[in-house]
Amino acid sequence: MKNKNIIKYAELFGWYHSLFTTKQQNYLNDYFLNDLSLNEIAKKYHVSSIAIADSIKHSKKMLDDYENQLHLYKKHNLRNNLYKKITNKTVVKKLLEIDKI
Repeated sequence: MKNKNIIKYAELFGWYHSLFTTKQQNYLNDYFLNDLSLNEIAKKYHVSSIAIADSIKHSKKMLDDYENQLHLYKKHNLRNNLYKKITNKTVVKKLLEIDKI
């Protein structure tokens, strides 16, 4: 269950990273994407591991709040599931190109 949560939050962070401060982005990148422990992150930024844990906890809540309001991640997954059902690969390719805009 822990790995599934990490993956979920890493994906949410991919959608909402620009809404965080640089410091929060650094902590979240190291935690979710670089798989560093709280202690490793704390040492890297010369802060306590409690401060990192609090920041990560607060950031997870913010990610949940952003997703509950904006639904970007949910809509992206719904679109991808629909694309998987389309048999015409040319149409799928065009739809994926539109998604990049």
